Amino acid sequence: MEKITAEKINNCNIGIFGDWLNNNNLKIETIPFEHIIINNFIEHEYYNKIQDVLPKKPTDEWWKYENPIEVKYALDNFELMDPMVQNIFYALSHAIIIDKLKNMFNIPTLEYDPHCHGGGLHIHPQYGRLNLHLDYEKHPITDKQRRLNIILYLNDEWNKEWNGDTQLWSKDMTECIVKSYPKKNSAIIFVTSEQSWHGLPDIIKCPSNVYRRTLAYYYVSDLENKIDSNKKGCDINGYRTKAVFIKRPTDQYDERIDQLYKIRPYRLITKDDMDKIWKDWCKEL
Repeated sequence: MEKITAEKINNCNIGIFGDWLNNNNLKIETIPFEHIIINNFIEHEYYNKIQDVLPKKPTDEWWKYENPIEVKYALDNFELMDPMVQNIFYALSHAIIIDKLKNMFNIPTLEYDPHCHGGGLHIHPQYGRLNLHLDYEKHPITDKQRRLNIILYLNDEWNKEWNGDTQLWSKDMTECIVKSYPKKNSAIIFVTSEQSWHGLPDIIKCPSNVYRRTLAYYYVSDLENKIDSNKKGCDINGYRTKAVFIKRPTDQYDERIDQLYKIRPYRLITKDDMDKIWKDWCKEL
């Protein structure tokens, strides 16, 4: 079922964004791949209001990823979100925003994903992480191609010593080029491609009562990539439908991690997997 419909978009409040929307001089950085960091992404008063209605911690309705390569919680059920939070997703789907991003990133066929697949509210707890990866390539429902990610930071305060930075790595995976920390009401927008390695691989060291909170939203276009059965993690039709993870040059080889890397491009890692591969693993490791 579609989470984002034309009716919801037409009835949304589009006037929630900061001054960047009317700024025609925004500069897209190209190294290691196209991206931009925008401060004051949401209008100040609106941002302050949603702080009162955002979930403070994950509940049973959240998706839970708890394994050595990803420790995070995700909520994609809009019915469990406050209408003010829902409105952000609808506003990001509006033609005004899409036209802005089309011009900024030169993707004329850009469109919103009505299913918001993979998007929603994301929370990383103490010891959270998301190892470096490429996102899925082909949408599992619409067969569209994933093109742009928006990550909106929702923490009023964040200590850099806690890690939690979104990292963009070089195309040859030799070095981290960009570190985007969770700065209040800022957003990082970046393209997804065959070389857009990103993640937050450094284990988060925030206090146990603090969570790294973000809103994630993704855009798609008609499928342009060519079928390639030699691509890492592709499906039988030659496309990635799940994320593909990779170790950093400084990460020591671990056979157990390697087994999880081989599973993840095809399906989610389950408790049974962990019981077989690394039964005594805990988040503190």
